[in-house]
Amino acid sequence: MSHTGHERPPQPGQSARHEQPERPQQPAQPAPEQGGEPAAPPVTLELLALLAAGVADLALDQLRQSADRAQEVLRRSDLRELLTDGVVELRKRGELATRRSGAATENHLETVARRAAERVASEGHPRA
Repeated sequence: MSHTGHERPPQPGQSARHEQPERPQQPAQPAPEQGGEPAAPPVTLELLALLAAGVADLALDQLRQSADRAQEVLRRSDLRELLTDGVVELRKRGELATRRSGAATENHLETVARRAAERVASEGHPRA
């Protein structure tokens, strides 16, 4: 057979059969669905089981690594200092975050100065 799938007629001096053994026929492909798109390959139970096993193995590996890291931290001799430094660092980050999110709040001195200026203006004194 040629690459197009049709047999060529024998040419003079050639036998009708080719010397190469015939390849087994490939299973028929499912017909394309309506709309011109090929049909998706069927999902088998074996494929689903292999995927589930892979996900479970990955999750267990991550859990093992996390447990190993936790054990290493708990074995440290400077654990108390490490925790104290962590609490101080989190407190500083919290202060910065609240300042950043509360940017509309005014400084205390600015508020006092504004009230004093309003009081002077309400008494009728001209500004200096």
